[in-house]
Amino acid sequence: MNFRTYLLAAALSAALPVLPAMAQSAPAGQQPTSEQQAMMMHDITTAAQYRLPNNFFTVMIPTIREIKARNVTPPESGNLSLSQTIERTAQMERLMPILREHGLSASDFVMGITTFGMTTALMHQQAPKGAPALNPANIKLINAHPQETETMIQEMGGQLSQP
Repeated sequence: MNFRTYLLAAALSAALPVLPAMAQSAPAGQQPTSEQQAMMMHDITTAAQYRLPNNFFTVMIPTIREIKARNVTPPESGNLSLSQTIERTAQMERLMPILREHGLSASDFVMGITTFGMTTALMHQQAPKGAPALNPANIKLINAHPQETETMIQEMGGQLSQP
């Protein structure tokens, strides 16, 4: 498994049940183009460096619960970049009022879910060679809120895997 596939699998396993966060890997049997690989590396680096706000858990957990309660489903994302996923999210008529009620933009939501999913996945697994450094403030935030982290993972439909 190459770096790109590994990192995406880890991040997406946490993030996909709520909203597509990063582009999915190429369809079975197809190799991604160099342009797709470059876009993915840019997105991975962007998500790794993104700074989660200090109130991430107090905003995101109720937001996800409301999204689930209202039975809002994510748009198809295919091989979209983060910016394309944010644009597609911003066009969701049923989702945007929920995000606004919780003080979130489409960008805040997609980047928060993506960064949280990637950070928690890589904190509990050995990062592949060449993985970008995670934002240390996010690691500190997640480590300082173990119960909220577990709740968030459960709300996203995943489970925390220990090293």
